Order: sequence, then structure tokens, then C-alpha cells
Amino acid sequence: MAVTNRSVKSRTVAQHTKSVTHHSVSARTIRRRLQQSGVYARRPLLGLPWTQNHSHLRRQWCGEKRM
Repeated sequence: MAVTNRSVKSRTVAQHTKSVTHHSVSARTIRRRLQQSGVYARRPLLGLPWTQNHSHLRRQWCGEKRM
């Protein structure tokens, strides 16, 4: 579940594990085990990287608006 969808929360994995195996596992244990396996959370990208052309156009736009 967490390997195929890295945005799923560890608490959700713990609840799913309990419903399937009838044994409770803490969310912290799930996080530790996933990290030991090399699976980490995926965070969304906040913004796209700018190229030199983007920077140049932005400076040009700012210069026009400043006047």
C-alpha cells in the first residue's frame, strides 16, 4: 500500500494492517519499517524551477511596472 502510493499516511496503513491481520501496529512502527526499507514519503513539488529565460522576462516585467 505505502510502496505503491507514497502519499498514504502511516496511520492509514496501520488501520489497514489491523483490519487485515487483526493485530494492532502503531503508525510509528510503520514509519520506521518503511524507512528501514528505503521507502520515504513523497512531498509535492512547491514550484517549478525557473530557467534563465523566465528570470530575464520577470526582471523585464518588473522594470516596466516600476516606471
